[in-house]
Amino acid sequence: MMNREVIVTLLKEAGLESYTSALDSWIYPIAQMVLEPESDHLIPIGSSKVGGDPDLPQQLEWPTWKNYSMTFIAQINLADCPAELSLPKVGLLSFFYAVQAMDEEEDFYRNPETCRVIYTCADQLNPLLRREAPQNLNEEALMRSNRVSFVPSLSVPPSESAYLESLGLGWRGDREDFDKYWGIFLPALSKNWNQEGFIHRIMGHPDQIQGDMQVGCEMIYGGYTLDNLEKNTELYKQVVASARKWRLLLQIDSEEDKTGIMWGDVGRLYFWIHEDDLKVLRFHRVFCEMQCT
Repeated sequence: MMNREVIVTLLKEAGLESYTSALDSWIYPIAQMVLEPESDHLIPIGSSKVGGDPDLPQQLEWPTWKNYSMTFIAQINLADCPAELSLPKVGLLSFFYAVQAMDEEEDFYRNPETCRVIYTCADQLNPLLRREAPQNLNEEALMRSNRVSFVPSLSVPPSESAYLESLGLGWRGDREDFDKYWGIFLPALSKNWNQEGFIHRIMGHPDQIQGDMQVGCEMIYGGYTLDNLEKNTELYKQVVASARKWRLLLQIDSEEDKTGIMWGDVGRLYFWIHEDDLKVLRFHRVFCEMQCT
């Protein structure tokens, strides 16, 4: 497992020593998820899983968007996760996404209503019922069931993120130091950090494909537009500073041979939550974005 000291050393060796204090505070723990295909009836109720049928309180209605039933993506039994994550120690997090609507509705993308995350606290875990997917969900929109095991690790901000932008590292900032981050530091880190294969994770920083998502989250919930930010430098800086509070909650890769689903063109799903909402276990403002090549 990569440790914090190695990461800081690589930052200094890349010529980024003046940024190490800030960047060290943004080295976040993660739980990498390893999937193992398994028949749903062999996975105990309440266990961590990706795909299959969810385990939910009896009175809870299946999540929908417009007339679409949402696809069950994953459930995480928080007692299974490494203790250092910024999550409760017990309970169940269940993730849903309106997969069937992706190619059918013009207002689907960048719409926070197309996903739902449900937190079932400890005193509601018994009884849970395994719920079959509604009949109006197409077979192509269902994910096959997988057991999940967790591997603790660390993550650093990607090259395009509100974290780096707030330090003046980015396309609008110090390009020389920005180039050191993505051109020297990240490749050196990759050599010391085996991340081959598919990358599913809880918390930390995203393995993004198309660039920053934090500012996008802040724009959606703050009502900002690209035109606003391009014309007003000070407003842009304020939005970037606020966007640092958006945290990755779950990342699901396109491991199609196990789950039966590819996200776009070999893409990933990313569920985001604001720090203030996470602190009080308020999951109704979670935002999900799909990125692909």
